[in-house]
Amino acid sequence: MKKISTETQLYVQLASRGDPTAFYALFHDQIRALYALSRSRGKDHGAACADASKTLGAMYGRFIRRTPGNPQKWFADGCKLRKFDAVASGVAVSVVEAEEYEKVVSAALHRFHCERLERGNDGKGNFKNERPWAPYIIALFIALGAAAFLFYAQSVLTVSFGRFGGEYRVSFPQIAEDIWDMSGLVRAADAEPRPLNLAVPARPAAAEAPGGNE
Repeated sequence: MKKISTETQLYVQLASRGDPTAFYALFHDQIRALYALSRSRGKDHGAACADASKTLGAMYGRFIRRTPGNPQKWFADGCKLRKFDAVASGVAVSVVEAEEYEKVVSAALHRFHCERLERGNDGKGNFKNERPWAPYIIALFIALGAAAFLFYAQSVLTVSFGRFGGEYRVSFPQIAEDIWDMSGLVRAADAEPRPLNLAVPARPAAAEAPGGNE
């Protein structure tokens, strides 16, 4: 566990475990800017709240799966806020709208938290550690491709342990031979050659019947 020395680091650690309140506190200013961005695009209050809730749900799930190294930059990039200035946009937001918006997105984050817990938890209120499958699948295909290349290239790998004076050899040709031996199959190259054109032996002449004509 990393040492926590700042309030932001505490929020990051709690949010990475799925704490919706910590997630909201970590991105509070940008969450407010997200509302202003929607309003600057001509959307009314209700549509802006709905869009922000949907976007935050996606960002919340991504943050839990893989905590970014620079959370603020990550959030700005994911929500297209890098080039948006809420103050310069001139969007007028009333106090009532701002308070209602914060209640809506806060409730949405808690709903996402509960839904995530229902999908899988350790019984103590913590999410099960889920990792994306894509990197493992890609690594598996790379490993299989490398093994296939070494196998068909009839390669021999040698690993030396100089410190211990040992050496380990992996002979793919020998592995291929062992596989053939275990399979019990006969390769065409090992089978006895068979002539394609076989001469048909002449049929023996029929014996003459006794008493035949001379």
